[in-house]
Amino acid sequence: MVPEIDLPGHAQAAVASYPAEVGVLGDRPAVGHDWGVNPWLFSPEDRSMTFIKHVLDELMEVFPSQFIHLGGDEAVKDQWERSPAVRAKMKALGLKTEMQMQSWMIDRLGEYLAKHGRRLIGWDEILEGGLPPSASVMSWRGEKGPWRRRTRGMTWC
Repeated sequence: MVPEIDLPGHAQAAVASYPAEVGVLGDRPAVGHDWGVNPWLFSPEDRSMTFIKHVLDELMEVFPSQFIHLGGDEAVKDQWERSPAVRAKMKALGLKTEMQMQSWMIDRLGEYLAKHGRRLIGWDEILEGGLPPSASVMSWRGEKGPWRRRTRGMTWC
């Protein structure tokens, strides 16, 4: 069994519950009840990354799986585009696009998992901004996307 904590998107429930810790713009959405893509993202700020790491710690206690799925799919970047804090962080990190910001975030969390003897796995969208070398990729959009972006050392699922 491979557990999945989908991020940076699919964050509406977390932002509704902990807007100051994980939210991007400071507003609090209602708890969602619809299936599908929503605009709520986890912030890439330190406070949010610490929160996510605590969630991953709890997840690793429950699931002995080598892989922890971090999702990476369906993350609409509108909130990051509108956030002065995210724009400043991107500039400080030398990142030009929100997809690179997502890759930075996924990479930091992948490093965290590796320190705990785990490996990250994500959906094929994590290919779009650069990919951590230890990542495994699951393609839900077919074979063409992953094979066009084939990278040495990656595992395909």
